[in-house]
Amino acid sequence: MSDDAQPSVPDAELRIAVAFTGGLSLAVWMGGVARELNLLTTAARADASGTPAGLVRARYKRLLDLLRLDVSVDVLSGTSAGGINAALLGLATVRGCDLGGLRSLWLDEGALGSLLRDLDEPRPPSLLQGEERLLRGLETGLKSVLEDEVKGLDRVEGLDPDPTRVFITTTLLDGMPHPFRDDYGSTVHDRDHRGLFRFTATDLERQQIIPALARAARSSASYPVAFEPAYIPAGEPTHQRPDMSPYMVRLPATQFCADGGLLANRPIGPALQAVFDRPATREVRRVLAYVVPSADGASERPAAPPVPDDVPSLGPMLLKVLGVVTSQSISTELSALAAHNERVRSRLRAETRLARMAVRGADLGDADLHREHRAKHVRALARAVAEETLGQMIACGAGPRERPVGFGPDLDRLTEGAVDVIKGAGPPPEALPPDAEVFDALARYGRPLLDAGKATVLRLLREGGAQAPADIRTALERQVGKVHAAMPARSEHDLRTQVRRPVEAVLGRVHPDDDPVGAVIRTPGWAAAITAQLPTAQDLPDLATAWRTMVDAVLDTRRRFPHGAPGGGEQDPAWQVLLTYLAGTPAGAGPEAGPEAGPGDAPPPDAVARRLFDLLAAQRVIFPDETAARQRVELIQMSADTRTLLDDRQTAAQKLTGLQLHHFGAFFKRSWRANDWMWGRLDGAGWLVHVLLSPQRLKGLAAEGVPVGKRLREIAGTEAPSGVFTPGPEGEPAELAFLTADDTSVPASLPQTSMWVALGIQRLIAAEELPCVAEQAEADQKAGGAHAAADFLTRYRRRYPDSRQPVDPDTVDEFLRACRISEETFRREKDSRLLKHTVSHAAVVTANAVRATVDRWSWRLLFGGVSRALRLAHALRRRT
Repeated sequence: MSDDAQPSVPDAELRIAVAFTGGLSLAVWMGGVARELNLLTTAARADASGTPAGLVRARYKRLLDLLRLDVSVDVLSGTSAGGINAALLGLATVRGCDLGGLRSLWLDEGALGSLLRDLDEPRPPSLLQGEERLLRGLETGLKSVLEDEVKGLDRVEGLDPDPTRVFITTTLLDGMPHPFRDDYGSTVHDRDHRGLFRFTATDLERQQIIPALARAARSSASYPVAFEPAYIPAGEPTHQRPDMSPYMVRLPATQFCADGGLLANRPIGPALQAVFDRPATREVRRVLAYVVPSADGASERPAAPPVPDDVPSLGPMLLKVLGVVTSQSISTELSALAAHNERVRSRLRAETRLARMAVRGADLGDADLHREHRAKHVRALARAVAEETLGQMIACGAGPRERPVGFGPDLDRLTEGAVDVIKGAGPPPEALPPDAEVFDALARYGRPLLDAGKATVLRLLREGGAQAPADIRTALERQVGKVHAAMPARSEHDLRTQVRRPVEAVLGRVHPDDDPVGAVIRTPGWAAAITAQLPTAQDLPDLATAWRTMVDAVLDTRRRFPHGAPGGGEQDPAWQVLLTYLAGTPAGAGPEAGPEAGPGDAPPPDAVARRLFDLLAAQRVIFPDETAARQRVELIQMSADTRTLLDDRQTAAQKLTGLQLHHFGAFFKRSWRANDWMWGRLDGAGWLVHVLLSPQRLKGLAAEGVPVGKRLREIAGTEAPSGVFTPGPEGEPAELAFLTADDTSVPASLPQTSMWVALGIQRLIAAEELPCVAEQAEADQKAGGAHAAADFLTRYRRRYPDSRQPVDPDTVDEFLRACRISEETFRREKDSRLLKHTVSHAAVVTANAVRATVDRWSWRLLFGGVSRALRLAHALRRRT
């Protein structure tokens, strides 16, 4: 490493939320992407050893040092087989573990032959073994991750783990009540079959989490017919299965679950809900990585348009219908993401507009507005309790004989009852008292108002420091840290759990002809569940301190911009307008600014707090109840439809075996899974480098005098290939010319530069993975597979006859191009012993399953005979 490439302290952060889609055996490719995420996020804390993993981490670390960037994973969301990768990566991220064992898990536990059920099982519920093989394999894989933690593989001790959260989708076969109210006040009963497991960092740090995490991943991967539904207990452990209710949002009763991809095959929504909860003390860029093997989902060329007589037969029709169900359009969630980003922009504009109006003399502290704000605050708390209570009562089957609960005014009665409880417990004041008592009054609004105030203050600090001199920027960053540090810990009270106990207690003794809603409202336990959501006397001092800290940060900013506050014009930046409103002397501010305040004087702290409250109250009254985070999220799709300078394959169809047989393909051969895993790592590295190389970040570094092009060339380990794209004058891609250009235009991304920089990392990955691919191809040949990889094996073994010999990264280009395992198909395997054995085994299990589902004895006799004949053929084939 050169002298000017010494590691530097990160001053910015990249936070990645990852959504792993479904895709059956394509999850092996996604596992390769997960491995690269693991290597990247542990690069800064890793020991740069001479192991293959250490070399890749060291290359990522050099790139992070150049960018002065810290990378972490906020949220992992997965569905179907993607939930398996989310579970394993989440555990490894929180525990600071190495995920190298994930490859062996997919190679060993993803074999179709070992997953198939026993030939002698009389009533198989599915073709593959969900409990005995998939679940046990998941538990083994998760435990192996923790073993790597104990060994401390490639890990620096003492570094705090990332506070990652994991969301895994599933499909509840019985569903859960989901009532809606019509315009006459009656409840429309519906059932929601979308299940969502949620694991916090605290959950993942517990030693006993393995069984629950494995069961969640197993339930999400319970693809119909292939795997039997998973048993999910609620309330208490049973039948040697853990209680899953602590990890699922509203699991009302024990039931079976099926594949998460049936209703949420692309789980972007759950990831978005949790992206913004983690505090930040410096510049943060947020990215949602949507991991999908194929961007268009197509593995074949589109067929010619059908004619009326081309009616699909029963089998293909059922497969197409199931494909439609499990391939829900992403447009809804993408629209939600676009709406979120637009809502962020809209709220920021509205906040600035309100502050500008106040600077010009408008009164945001209107008494009617304060009254409406408190009423809305109290009713929002009450409505959440009422809806949760009604859902629990419906799940318990409560209600008189002539009318089930939920009809008529039940929801309104519960809401009004909760409002009465909150008012009796002492709601926050409508208007704030004078002097220092204002902070105690603000504390009584709890976390919702505090979080809104924090977002506004942090906006002021960050936008104000963005273009400020270095000394002011450093001072404002310290204030950002103080604001975050002052935030009290969130309450551990879970509304669902608090409400469930009194509801079950009341309904257990109420007579069917009695009024269950009134009985719940009258019980002290229900009132206690409501008041548990309010700030306690112990919480109030910490909340008040947080408000004081935010006000101090505003006033400190005012002192650092003595000539910046008297603005408020249409052309003034938003942060200056906010600063003028909060800490200046706006027109019409009145006596609150202080008796001796002049145009250049800052108001007292209580006046700043009151102005901030007025601004927040106005926004909360104007906008809907749901809160909008104050930062955009970049959506970046990571797929196998991408290029690398190592090889000419550019699409998922050219690279992956898992697209075959309705995405079951890679389960057939070990070498196919090894191939898809390798491409997952190669593609993942390319995408991650593309994400890291933010043009805005590089432009800022170049402005500080950092030799960006030179440093990137050192990381790439080679000059920019002139045959691929036009190099610049210094040997780097010409698209880096914007770094020294006089204009301020910055490209959206740097695809050519990213391919060039990723090349060095991808060569290290290929050098590590090609020996494994060769080893698995030889194992497949011994197992009776077709000798399709013979040319690759001949070349590879001629150069590396000893399987333990490390591969020279400079030679991998030739071997990767020769490794055409991705071109192998089932058609080429039609005469292989391995395929015949697998097909005959599957046929016997299928016949057994069909025989167990028919009712007439004649059909049972027929399929029994078919099963015996197929079993005999299978036995004879094995002997030959």
